[in-house]
Amino acid sequence: MEDKISFEEIYEAYNLCLKNKKRKLGTYKFVNDNVCANLMNLVDSLNNRTYMPRTSNCYVITEPALREIYAAQFSDRVIQHFYMKEVENILERELIDGCCSCRKGKGTGYALELLKKYLVETSNRGKRDCFYLKIDLSGYFMSINRKQVSEKFSRLIEEKYKGKHKESLLYLTPLIFENNPALNCKYKCNEKVREKVPERRKMKKESSYGMAIGNLTAQAGSNLNLSEFDKYIVNNLCLKLYIRYVDDIVIVSDSKEKLINAIPLIVKKLEETHQVMNVKKTKIDTAYHGVPFLGKISYPYGYQKASKKVIIRTCQKAEKMEYISQDNLLAKTNSQIGYLKKYNCKKLIAHYISMLPKKVERVVRFDNDECKFKKIL
Repeated sequence: MEDKISFEEIYEAYNLCLKNKKRKLGTYKFVNDNVCANLMNLVDSLNNRTYMPRTSNCYVITEPALREIYAAQFSDRVIQHFYMKEVENILERELIDGCCSCRKGKGTGYALELLKKYLVETSNRGKRDCFYLKIDLSGYFMSINRKQVSEKFSRLIEEKYKGKHKESLLYLTPLIFENNPALNCKYKCNEKVREKVPERRKMKKESSYGMAIGNLTAQAGSNLNLSEFDKYIVNNLCLKLYIRYVDDIVIVSDSKEKLINAIPLIVKKLEETHQVMNVKKTKIDTAYHGVPFLGKISYPYGYQKASKKVIIRTCQKAEKMEYISQDNLLAKTNSQIGYLKKYNCKKLIAHYISMLPKKVERVVRFDNDECKFKKIL
């Protein structure tokens, strides 16, 4: 069967890419400058093997940590959605259940529920010993070897892909994963702020290491990059109660000695993917002191509460809330309240409301019955 990508397939990827991106400037230009012609050009460039990723935009974010992120052009994001749609099923079968980041049906909520389940089962709801090993990887995204990830995806496609676009996917794989977005990028950030970003969170123009945080394929690459490591922990070290969310790892066990003995083996295995354990953020402790993971503190009794960082960060957002428009303000406040509701934090919600500036209180009011903000008519 001839490997030709159709307009309909790229149009489907375009619609997936368009979700929640309609107000972006790059999206507006692509859509309004003859969208059909733009999509046809993408189809032709893929089928003629002339497609090349365009220059990325570089931004700096301050939360949860100061770091560089790179945003691909809208046309490149369409290609990424097409690529992931084709490889998603074989990638899912390659990953273990404990790998929770950026996967359908999983995420932070799933990871936290899994952790609660492991703690309750291991401790028998507080009746037995229960320990945890918390591992953090230093500068994870910027230490990923792009070529190594590209080769892993190529092998995965060669061995397990059964669709009609194998040759196209093998052509796209190095273009997507080996591309260095720092080359010729456009900086969309304050230079003084960018200078404050630690070197370990910057992508080097001359380096083959580092993946663009924010790209759909980068999230998939970060999962596949450590898939062999995940399986090694679960199968070889027999530490079955294992959860990973990007570079945050937690392992639950009833034996502290087993966790201690596993550390040198874990460090050695991480070297295969050029990863370094962050010693300052790695710890072994009893779960009865609370397990910090993804913004929550989890306990063996099945109880979870928000961490201090979440409380401080949320209240800071309330203090800095600015009035742009009534609809914008309503969306922002309700988004943050929705975030707090999943932590069951009634006191924190009340504190958040009290921290809002007076000018915000004159525009929106909080409905206690529905637990959300509404417009003041």
